[in-house]
Amino acid sequence: MKNQEPQKIDVEKNPLGISFSKSKKVRKYFDENTFLWSKETTPGPVIGNKATLYTTSKRAMDLIKLEEQKILIDIEKKIKIKLNSLDVQIENNQQ
Repeated sequence: MKNQEPQKIDVEKNPLGISFSKSKKVRKYFDENTFLWSKETTPGPVIGNKATLYTTSKRAMDLIKLEEQKILIDIEKKIKIKLNSLDVQIENNQQ
């Protein structure tokens, strides 16, 4: 008989590609910064090198897309995470 040990699950390597440690750092970054649109957004998961932001308004979505490069550079300077883009999505609370 083979002696099989239980396999330890690595949270950072999951089939969805979500990086939980990066997601936690990005959430902390957005919680500490006060942008004009910060009260209208919620940080989501980091999948690969793309951070997700959920927003409640089209205006905030447009502002984030306009300032995307500035935000990405600031994230890289402050928390030392290189992200390629921000995925901004409208929350669907009407379910």
